[in-house]
Amino acid sequence: MPEDPGVAELAVLLEDAAANLHHVTSSSTRAELAGAVGHLRAADRLGGLLPAVTLWHLGQALQRVATLPSAQEPTTATGESAPQTC
Repeated sequence: MPEDPGVAELAVLLEDAAANLHHVTSSSTRAELAGAVGHLRAADRLGGLLPAVTLWHLGQALQRVATLPSAQEPTTATGESAPQTC
């Protein structure tokens, strides 16, 4: 076992563990383990792209916020505009 395994190494270790448990686990458990291995491998492929993907989503959110109507001026209880202070 690697001293500090990365996601790819964890996928291999989980796959090996699942292969060794084939006689004691149900088919649904094996399917869940195979799914977990697939998710780990997908995370490994995404690894270097995660900052770029995060920045893209942040940019999209900022663009959407920019299109929202701006906040209205605060009003008093009577509906008149509140006096502006400097």
